[in-house]
Amino acid sequence: MLIGFALIIVAVFLCCALLFRLSIYALPLFVAFLAGSATYRSDSGILATLAAAAIAAILLLAVAQLALAFAKSDLTRAVIGVVFAAPAAVAGYHAVHGIAAATMPQSAWQFVISLLGAAIVAAASWTQWSRARL
Repeated sequence: MLIGFALIIVAVFLCCALLFRLSIYALPLFVAFLAGSATYRSDSGILATLAAAAIAAILLLAVAQLALAFAKSDLTRAVIGVVFAAPAAVAGYHAVHGIAAATMPQSAWQFVISLLGAAIVAAASWTQWSRARL
């Protein structure tokens, strides 16, 4: 039982580390999903759906990198960071809420911990985008 408990702690830690590292890609993933979903609903086929999703995500990342490269003010860089941090906060909330629901009884603390996790993931995503220098 002790080995299982230790493995669960390691698994949660690794999932959280992965969430922090991939939090900056929440918005491109969301945009790719929307583009792929719209293409699939128009009966264009799987290959066109995958191509549209990939193109949309790559285009969004390229535009964000160009905007960061030519941004002269810190306010512009902060706005780009916030735009990328908002979907990361939603993803962080749901990830932490899933862990909290699996590990603690239903209470107001689940909601508080989930909000705290969302804030931490959003802050991590915002700092990764706002400190990017090209």
